[in-house]
Amino acid sequence: MKTKIGFISLGCSKNLVDTEMMLGLLREAGYEMTDSLEEADMIIVNTCTFIEAAKEESVNSILEAAEYKKTGHCRRLIVAGCLSQQFQKQLADEIPEIDILVGTNSWQHIIETIRKSEKGGQVLCFEDAPCMNTEHMPRMVTTPGYTSYLKIAEGCSNGCTFCYIPYVRGPMRSRSIASVAEEAGQLADRGVKELNVIAQDSSCYGRDLKDGTTLAGLLSQLVRIEGIHWIRLFYLYPTYFTDELLDLICHEKKICKYVDIPLQHISNGVLRRMNRKDTKESILTLLRKIRKAPVKMTIRTTLMVGFPGETEEEFQELCDFIKEIRFDDLGVFMYSPQEGTPAAVMEGQIPEDVKQARYHEIMSIQAKISEENDQDCIGQTAEALVEEIMEEENGKMLAKGRTSFQAPEVDGNVYIENPGALKPGNFTTVRITDGYAYDLIAEKI
Repeated sequence: MKTKIGFISLGCSKNLVDTEMMLGLLREAGYEMTDSLEEADMIIVNTCTFIEAAKEESVNSILEAAEYKKTGHCRRLIVAGCLSQQFQKQLADEIPEIDILVGTNSWQHIIETIRKSEKGGQVLCFEDAPCMNTEHMPRMVTTPGYTSYLKIAEGCSNGCTFCYIPYVRGPMRSRSIASVAEEAGQLADRGVKELNVIAQDSSCYGRDLKDGTTLAGLLSQLVRIEGIHWIRLFYLYPTYFTDELLDLICHEKKICKYVDIPLQHISNGVLRRMNRKDTKESILTLLRKIRKAPVKMTIRTTLMVGFPGETEEEFQELCDFIKEIRFDDLGVFMYSPQEGTPAAVMEGQIPEDVKQARYHEIMSIQAKISEENDQDCIGQTAEALVEEIMEEENGKMLAKGRTSFQAPEVDGNVYIENPGALKPGNFTTVRITDGYAYDLIAEKI
């Protein structure tokens, strides 16, 4: 009987890709995957450490998985990812149920660590060099078969004072265009139609290679791959968002007119304390340029409230900025001190109740803007990707999906009435008939 593997993947899509690589290696080695943690002989928890809430979720997930050693079939608990990298000794000492700890650059050694663990004792595996040629690795994609994430680089060199990612992932290391394109082709051959391009800072892609490689150059290769219908770009930091890149997004049919630009803040004082490379002036110049592009562009951002020293005046500056730009989609989180980062020891730490009040104020502002933006879409046509066919209480069928300007997991959905013969994975043209704060209603054309 094959050994069954269960898994929990936490945190960002970049972490999910690492999980999929581990699962691919395990499946190739003869292990069997199961969705039931109770039935799993081994459980992998791939952890996140980005903010305090993510740490708590990771620790709770490890403890919950450890319970299956008592109540289920689990005889080996494997903990991987960023929390493992950051707190390897603490986790090893404080949670003895953990059999294997794997660092962020060591997932490719998962088979060797399991075999070593079979000889007894706790196994720790923390390598310095990441696996960059993942196109040669088996990968078990866990997203629906028509969509997948494509990681083009590892690590980050930006050095934001609030972020621990460079400490656990290392400096930015871009994959070659040939490597990324080969993996993208493999995904297309397996039926993937939507590529979601990810890195810690995608617009910085290639700069570390110092050979002229750029994100625009990579995209020029990806759009040639047969079978790929949508290419969506995530985490385009503003510093290296070039005119060449904007022009390519506007004119290449396969590239979604959607840009995810994590800004964090707009006040120059806060940006300096964060060690961000951009200024209010440079950010506004870029956003206004995108708004004036020859095609309508959807802009999503991520912001932070409660960073050390954030004054009420700086917070109001951020609110005014949101009202001016009217982002199509926006995520916001409250600053939480990360042990070992410069911001954690800065003066002027903001009380939790103030952070929460600021968080809710921004969410309220954005909810109104999002609803107005979606109302403005009424009557427009759009291309949509069907993800699920649902039956309403009255017996009518409804298709749930996403338009080209709605990203998986982070944005809203479009609900298509009278879907007919549509199936998950189909692309269709719809006319939008209603809009709410997060979702759209549409009819098939």
